[in-house]
Amino acid sequence: MKHLVITVIGQDRQGLVGKLSDTVYQHQGNWLGSSMNHLAGQFAGILQVDVPEASVKAFRQAMSKLEGLKIHIEEDTHLTPPPKQLQSLTVTGNDRPGIVKEVTTSLGELGINIYKLKTDTHSAPNWGYPIFTAWFELEIPASLSVSTVQLQLESLADDLTIDFEEPEGIEVH
Repeated sequence: MKHLVITVIGQDRQGLVGKLSDTVYQHQGNWLGSSMNHLAGQFAGILQVDVPEASVKAFRQAMSKLEGLKIHIEEDTHLTPPPKQLQSLTVTGNDRPGIVKEVTTSLGELGINIYKLKTDTHSAPNWGYPIFTAWFELEIPASLSVSTVQLQLESLADDLTIDFEEPEGIEVH
């Protein structure tokens, strides 16, 4: 089996995920994982699949024929197991430019790897101003305490709320 990582972007429309999953299935592929979103009228997704080596060429051709989508396929030549030292972080605050830059720069300075990131902006109930929320899964070095990370992130701005919790089902050492 070949392990493939696929990025997909195109105008969002009904049945798009069905077409992707049907293409994987028609080429004896196994859908391993995905993250898909609707952003500004566009469908944006990334997925992992296993496809038999004999089907890879035909699978690539079939994917390239999916109408209205820009698709990029990479072969993962060395399967990397997920990290075991994950920590979930939620950052919430009044929306303003630079929050993601400030937080990711601070995390990078501490030697922390961002394993997953999801963000959203929405109106605050009863207030009407936008609230920004970012959900991270972080791979924190064993030598670094969560309290140290929390203190550094809280020093970025008074209006940021920093919440840590261990992800369910993941053993943290």
